[in-house]
Amino acid sequence: MITERRDRDSSRAMAGSWTKRILTGVTVLAGLFVLVAIAAYAYLRTGLPQTDGTIRLSDVRLDGPIEIRRDDHGIPHIIAKSDSDAFFALGFVHAQDRLWQLEMNRRIASGRLAEILGRKALPTDIFLRTLSTYDRARAAWAHLDPETRNMLKAYADGINAWIAHHRGAWPPEFLLAGVTPELWTPIDTIGWLKMMDLDLGGNYRRELARLDLLAILSPTQVQQFFPPYPGEKPLPLPDPKKLYDGLVLADLGIAPGAEPAETGLGSNNWVVSGSRTKSGLPLLANDPHLRLNTPSLWYLAAIRVGEREVVGASMPGVPFVILGRNRDIAWGFTNTGPDVQDLYLERIEADGRSYLTPEGPAAMVMRSEKIAVKNGQPVTITVRETRHGPVISDAIPQLAQRLPKGTALALRWTALADDDTGTRAGLQVTKARNFEEFTKALQAFIAPEQNIVYADRAGHIGYYAPARVPIRGPANDTHGLLPAPGWKPGYDWQGFIAYDELPRRYDPPEGLVVTANQKIIRDDYPHYLTSEWALPYRADRIRALLEATPRHDTDSFGRIQMDVRSTVADDLLPLFLDHLGDEPGHGEIVAAMRAWDREMVTGRAEPLIFTAWHRHVARRIYADELGKRFERYYGAKPRFLHLVLSNAPGGYARWCDDVRTKDRVEDCDAVVREGFRDALEELAATNGKDWKKWQWGAKHKVVQEHRPFSAVAWLAPFFETKGPTPGGTYTVNVAPPLFKGAHPYRHVHGPSYRAIYDLADPSRSRFVIPTGQSGHPLSRHYRDLFDLWREGRYLEVPVDIPSQQAAGILRIESVLTEN
Repeated sequence: MITERRDRDSSRAMAGSWTKRILTGVTVLAGLFVLVAIAAYAYLRTGLPQTDGTIRLSDVRLDGPIEIRRDDHGIPHIIAKSDSDAFFALGFVHAQDRLWQLEMNRRIASGRLAEILGRKALPTDIFLRTLSTYDRARAAWAHLDPETRNMLKAYADGINAWIAHHRGAWPPEFLLAGVTPELWTPIDTIGWLKMMDLDLGGNYRRELARLDLLAILSPTQVQQFFPPYPGEKPLPLPDPKKLYDGLVLADLGIAPGAEPAETGLGSNNWVVSGSRTKSGLPLLANDPHLRLNTPSLWYLAAIRVGEREVVGASMPGVPFVILGRNRDIAWGFTNTGPDVQDLYLERIEADGRSYLTPEGPAAMVMRSEKIAVKNGQPVTITVRETRHGPVISDAIPQLAQRLPKGTALALRWTALADDDTGTRAGLQVTKARNFEEFTKALQAFIAPEQNIVYADRAGHIGYYAPARVPIRGPANDTHGLLPAPGWKPGYDWQGFIAYDELPRRYDPPEGLVVTANQKIIRDDYPHYLTSEWALPYRADRIRALLEATPRHDTDSFGRIQMDVRSTVADDLLPLFLDHLGDEPGHGEIVAAMRAWDREMVTGRAEPLIFTAWHRHVARRIYADELGKRFERYYGAKPRFLHLVLSNAPGGYARWCDDVRTKDRVEDCDAVVREGFRDALEELAATNGKDWKKWQWGAKHKVVQEHRPFSAVAWLAPFFETKGPTPGGTYTVNVAPPLFKGAHPYRHVHGPSYRAIYDLADPSRSRFVIPTGQSGHPLSRHYRDLFDLWREGRYLEVPVDIPSQQAAGILRIESVLTEN
């Protein structure tokens, strides 16, 4: 017994000893982990920019010392002796704060993503190499004047000076991707600007969309599904079999995104003369709506060179302020959306190297491109070009496989012109002092066509829509709505609209100009720009709000930019309610919807109910006709729904009948009623049965993704910026829900920049972007502007800030300057 007790005591002692050893080991390991984490954190923080002191450069010649004063939000205020030094300084601060963004911009433009992301990025690289944007950027360099070339070189020198000077860690994305930054070149800038052209001008997909739907719908149904702009008649569609000489193009399998612009995306700008302001001088507002990313596309900057100054939104990769003001004028952009892309169906000869033209066979221009792939073998592709442009079907296998044998699709696009001088326009606009100089500068602008509003301190306001816009001949019966037959005469462009004949206004008698991607020309305008204008919901609302206040100031303009009244709900909800009638068991919800003020605010249930109802009514109206194609084209389509539910002439109401049921004919009352029930069932399942606790903001959240680490689940929370937001489809403060997919109420597009320019006192102009100035996740300026952006607050960015108010003052000197 005694021995057994001793054995037990000994075992307990040994167990306790091992327990202590294990606990000690765990404690040591935890301590080591904490020390490693602290060391890693400290190391990564060495990648944050130097914002104080002096940097002396030995391999760059400057015209004088550069001073960069940072304010409390990290916005640089650059003071330079010459334009060249100012461009250098802007490149320097872009590299300091957005080096990874620059790296991604360059790789996207040049089709080099697979080098760091592997095979999953290969389709994007193949498409962009085939599109030849970077190749065209090289060609454009030869057409630029010396001043513009020097600007591009100085800017690249600034980026590269920071890369060469930096001694700390690279931003964490470089470490995670296993790469180091490359030197920037002027061609990288031109290439990135072409990526912006592509982002704002993708109407070739709509040609494919119509062709795709003509395989299952009649021409009348396609015209109805893509209805004309309010007040316009639909353009006729040619018979595809006749158009293509009997070739059958069906089920093209195109990717989502082909839907015409009926989603509320776009931008806002407006300007009013002094007759409508409290100060007696103009006010100008601008908020471009783009995909929201972290970090923001835009970077705020203030620059002074002698007596000249410019303040506003620059873009990493670009050496000038794109949207902003100088000492004399202010300007803002929205996308005009002209049809400047045409697809051509080409008949390819048996050798695969030549194609048929109206004059007979012609040789293609061909070149090879080798694409490096991370953890894989390089991929070599052959890029083919016809007289119209690159053969893009070669880069989209699912499309190429569905085309008739011996055919291919080539793209003609104004942005692929070798003589693209748009970079020069950006430089010269910042120097303009009046409308004459401003419009002269814009003559170099090629693409994408923009609605540019203007104001100056002399009290003038104006508008111009510069770009190279093609003229289609009378024999072209596609009207740019379908791919044209490349072998037939009459379908080639007949030149371009003369610059002096592009839309413009100067000091309009009504004292205002409003553009929100709506139709901006009168019916008697002699040229065709497009038939696919954005719907006028936002423009009409802005104009109404401007008219409602006799005299405006920056506060009233700010309220307009943050307006979330849903004019789509004004349009569709009365129709929904009329078709619904009485709904037993849901009278309280119906009464709430009838009383709703149509404000898309985060704390209310009605915006969520309306949007869910909208989604389900849309599904019930056209899912049956579209069948397997439905998900490609599933979207808000408010104009189409309005015409269907109001029983517009032409048989629109027939869309309410479910073509899958052969024994009965459904009417629109049934569709709306069932859509209402579907919506409530969905919301009860995901939000609980008490509808009064439902909130728009619980589902409607902005997600500003990071390239590329939003695709990595455990990294996404560290890099992304997200949160609940008000607004919806076509609100002035636009926040269009995705409408479909796993997160249909989430939004990823919105105001990428807000600015209000006060020509009475330009230094009091207001600005905000939706993330922060820095692209480094450890910087306090990574997300510090997000709440201001969500809440409708702004910053003032004067050119000069007193040294005692600066958060940092960095001086850049060159040893070579002194010698």
